[in-house]
Amino acid sequence: MEMADFFLIFEIAVENVQRGAQTIPTITGVNPACIKQLGFTYDEITGRPVETIFFNAEDTRKFHQAVVEKALSERSIGGLELNLRTRNGDKFPVHLSISPIFHSNARHDIICIARDAGRTESVDRALMESEERFRQMADMAGEWLWEQDPSGRYIYSSAAVSNILGYSPEEVIGKNYSELFTEASRRNFSLELEKKRIGRFFNLLNQYRHRDGHVISTLSTGVPILDKDGVLIKWRGVDHDITERRRVEEEIRRAHVKLAIAHHEMKIARRIQESLLPSGPLIIPGVRVEGYCLPADQVGGDYFDYFCRSNDTVDVVIADVSGHAVGPALFMVETRSALRTQAQMITEPGETLFLMNGFLYHDLSQADHFITMFYLQYNCSTHKLSYANAGHNPPLLMRRGANSCQTMDAEGLVLGVKDVVCFDQKEETLAPGDLVFLYTDGLTEAQAPDGEFFGTSRLCRILSRNSHLPTDQLMEVCVSELKSFRNTETFADDLTMVVLNVTDEALD
Repeated sequence: MEMADFFLIFEIAVENVQRGAQTIPTITGVNPACIKQLGFTYDEITGRPVETIFFNAEDTRKFHQAVVEKALSERSIGGLELNLRTRNGDKFPVHLSISPIFHSNARHDIICIARDAGRTESVDRALMESEERFRQMADMAGEWLWEQDPSGRYIYSSAAVSNILGYSPEEVIGKNYSELFTEASRRNFSLELEKKRIGRFFNLLNQYRHRDGHVISTLSTGVPILDKDGVLIKWRGVDHDITERRRVEEEIRRAHVKLAIAHHEMKIARRIQESLLPSGPLIIPGVRVEGYCLPADQVGGDYFDYFCRSNDTVDVVIADVSGHAVGPALFMVETRSALRTQAQMITEPGETLFLMNGFLYHDLSQADHFITMFYLQYNCSTHKLSYANAGHNPPLLMRRGANSCQTMDAEGLVLGVKDVVCFDQKEETLAPGDLVFLYTDGLTEAQAPDGEFFGTSRLCRILSRNSHLPTDQLMEVCVSELKSFRNTETFADDLTMVVLNVTDEALD
């Protein structure tokens, strides 16, 4: 049975009530719930003295006293604890409320409302147990649950306030919320409440001052508790600590800013680096030289250059600084400066590498970097090609009409390992149609998804099939073949190629 089903409502007519006078209240009517609960029929109750349904004389006396007092004072009374009697004679405890109704003929009617006391106690007990469970769950939760009176003073605080603000719940109770806020949040919170006209608020960002002084950020949600007349009784709400989340978000924001700045700077660095490389092919009677460079990062450590030492002599260099990104790129710039300085002097490839190693050794060894480099000179008048190698990938020589490549190598240690290094120098004689292909290990050491290396043999086959192509198209074929081999559009290492092609055009 629902509690609401048991409202015993019966009217009692009381006439000529006087203090000290004996009255005999009579039941003039009952509702169906009363009949159902007590077991009497309507006719068995109505018209009979009210004592009919009281369990004993003491309950009857208490009822009579209340009726006389209320009937004469014109006031209502509630919460009388009495016992009613069922038709079977069983005791039934109730909470009884009495309200008088006055008529012009001096007749006094009494409206009585009885409620099952046992059921009421059960509900009250359930409510208390429910509230206790709520308090226990609140204490275990990470969120800070609280209640404030209409003036904003805490009347309840869960234990989570200790972890969030460093205060015990007992220290918080009685404080106004503004005492815990930072000055900025105090103003902001007041403005928000004013805008919402004391309505509920959701996920309002607040900042509290921790007991030790540092700032705590929370998201506050609260609702006003109103009485039946709409008057504010208290506030009930919860604060969720987002201090750590805000810290991480701020770190991420700063990281994004730094990344954006670094990205911008890398773009600038790449433009500078690209400006240091030859802007186009070098073409003089008897030879054409062209290069290609694709950094794996925004900037890279690969480098190539070519220039005319005299009207009939071309110098070509390709290099690879260990590592990637800005550090190797700076060494690339330093290397270019040093090479351009040496170009003003009459030197041969072996001597050039010797001077370069001496110039770069200190900086490279301090930074734990090294440089591989291949240097060649080609004289269009004599058709002599001289070269020296500082630990770089040996270039490939493709003779006109040949089906295979010739490796061009010479003894020499990488730059930056020892302060004094001598480099072996070798020579070849070239003829029109011959081709020299220089490259970095980003080409031959590139790997397919299954781990296979691109390799020198594969490169030789590509050159033998395509050596008749113009130099720019030949390099495009190599890039396309590499992408197909790796099954990707990106490369793990810098990719650099230089092609020297001996032409039929003679010197004037």
